[in-house]
This record gives sequence, C-alpha cells and structure tokens, in this order.
Amino acid sequence: MPDDMTREIMSEEIISDNRPLYQTTMPPLISWVVPVFNTENLLVETLDSIAAENGPGIEIIIVDDGSTDGSSARIAAWIASCKVPTLHIRQENAGLSAARMMGVKYATGEFIGFCDSDDFVEISCYTNMASLAKREKCDVAICRSVVFDSVSQIVHDFYDTAIWNEILHGRSCVVTSARREPRIFRFEPNANTRLLRRSFLLEKRLAFPLGLHFEDFPVHVEALAAAGRVLLVDSTGYYYRVNRPGKITDQKSEKRFDILKSVELGFSAMKRYHVDAAGRAYIAIMATRMTYWCGKHTLNKDRKRFFIAACEQIGSLIDPVAANYCMANGIDRREAILVSAFRAKAARFLIAYSSGRKTARLWIFKLLFSWKHGRKLRRTLIRAGLRRIRNGTGRFVFMRNTA
Repeated sequence: MPDDMTREIMSEEIISDNRPLYQTTMPPLISWVVPVFNTENLLVETLDSIAAENGPGIEIIIVDDGSTDGSSARIAAWIASCKVPTLHIRQENAGLSAARMMGVKYATGEFIGFCDSDDFVEISCYTNMASLAKREKCDVAICRSVVFDSVSQIVHDFYDTAIWNEILHGRSCVVTSARREPRIFRFEPNANTRLLRRSFLLEKRLAFPLGLHFEDFPVHVEALAAAGRVLLVDSTGYYYRVNRPGKITDQKSEKRFDILKSVELGFSAMKRYHVDAAGRAYIAIMATRMTYWCGKHTLNKDRKRFFIAACEQIGSLIDPVAANYCMANGIDRREAILVSAFRAKAARFLIAYSSGRKTARLWIFKLLFSWKHGRKLRRTLIRAGLRRIRNGTGRFVFMRNTA
C-alpha cells in the first residue's frame, strides 16, 4: 500500500490496559481490534459478543476514534465489569482505517480480527476458525456473514452466499488459495469476516488506506493475492447491522466517490502480485458491483458526475483477457451488464439503469457474453451499442454476425 495512504497521522492516549493482569507464557490466539465512534448505545452488545468465551485465547483492543458521545464512559464501565484482557486507546478522530491500524500496532495475538462497534460476532466461530488456521498454517481465514436489520430485527444472507455454496460444495471447511480457487475474490470484501495471521499482515505490510471509505477492497485483494493458504469455514461468524441511524454505508454523500480510489488501489495490488486472468476477472466483477452500488446510492445531483468518472477509470483498468474470461465463464446477467457497461464506458446507460428509468433493450447484452458469437462480434456490439449510448447518438442496433 502506498506510504501516503498509510502514514500515521495522529498520536494516541492509553486510557487503560489490564492485559498484564492476564499475561501468560503464550500470546493470545486472537487480538480483536474494535474501532469506536459514537456508538454508545450498541458497543456493549458488540463487546459482550466478543467476550462471550472468556479465556486466555483473546485480547480486545478498543480504539475510541474521538467519539463525542458517551462511548468512552461506556467502554470504561464495560472493562471494569467484564474481566477480559483489554486495552483502551483514545485518538483524535481520523477514521476507521486509522483506528484499525492503531489497534494493529498494539496487537500481540497470533491472529488479528476486526469488529465494528455496531455489529456483533459469534465468537465460537472465530475461535474455532483460528485454531484450524493455526493447525493448517493458513495466512487468512474467512467465515460466512449475515445481515441483521435493526428495524425489522430480521437476519438474512449476504449476497455472496451462492459463491460460498459453490466453493464449499457441502464441505465444513476448505484450505485453498486464490490461484487454486480464484472465486474467493468474489466474496464480500469485508475485513470483519476474516482473521489475518499477524506475522503475515506485518510481513506483507497490509494496511487499510487512511481517509477513505470502502477501505476494505484493496486489503481484500492484496491479502488474498498474497496468502499462500486460505481457510474457508462453513459457519456464520459475523452479523452486519444495517438500518441504524448514522451508519457510514447508509449515507449518501461525497464519500461515495472514495470507491474509485479504493478500486484503483485494489487493481494496483492485483498487478503487483501478478494475479492470473481468472482472478483478475473476479476482481473486476467485484469492483464493478461495488462501484455501481455506490453510484446508485449517490445523490441524484452527483450521479452523472460519478458514473462518468467511474467509467473512465474502470474501463481502463479491466484488461481484455480478464473481460473475455468473464464472458466465457457464466457470470450472471446483472454482472454481465455491469462489466459490459463499465468496459465500454457507457455512463449514460449506467445513469439510466441505476435510476430505474427505461433503458435500451437489455437483452442485447446477452450477445456480449455469449461465447459462440466470438470476440470480434462482441467488440462490434460494444462499439455499435454501448458506445452509442455513451455518446448519446442513438439506441442499440442489431449487428449482422461478422465473426
């Protein structure tokens, strides 16, 4: 990760550290890093979920990122009442990435896990996962996650459930790598669903880019590309809370544009580790999916500017070999549309598509991803179709098969 994105920009204050009281000859199995910012009404539930299996196997590092509510007092009261090895740090507000990296600085465990202070975990899943990862000498371990709706109190699957099912194929766990199973790049790029071996994280200098939202994507790409062994566990460990007031990903703001820098950093990591065509294709799918979501959830006044910038960037980043791999390997229709549109820099189409307005005949996109038509026709269709939309010159026209 570039130095200017990861440099330390703040000083910290140690509020309390009771870890020496619990010190043993062995380091903790997991260091839990919990960044906190103005979540006083939820953070106790978060901390309780981590401490549910009290013992020498964990330590908790709470980083108060300059909260202005009662979070700091809640943290102090929780530490006093719950006998768990815990370090409480306070820093000036610098964002989620800076808080995470501050926690990493003080971590002593064999593995590092992250948990946002408005979410919660099934701790037994992570302790079992860490034990397996240690035994199997894995650098990264990943579990399933679900979405918890604060309003309806309903739990539902994450969008990557189908990918999990395809890869695991009924097995309780799998040890693999990005080269053997490149579909792991299609997992939700959420740092909280995984454990990173601390020595691996430090050796590879993995770091969340400072000052950016959607900071998990570049670390997702780099960690999986660099890891020699990746453990996948068929167990739900992370509960991601949605529909709470103030949640970053629920806000429509200028910070949506941060995804463009995060995608750029992710593709840079992909190139550094010489990810193969299949891996590049799945990274492209995830990048277009995330970018489209951000564009769809920008303010209406910003949407045109967002998609024009996104198309210029992503259209240049996705290489032809990776794009052809996408076309040949059965990605779903929506993903096909998105990869096609971003590759062809069809900003006008994406603006209309994301706004729910009537667009040109979407069935024509199937031709772009049907291998039997060959590369030449697909290129012709892209030029004649999507680029007409981009330039505002007309609708799709059906092209005679010239392949």
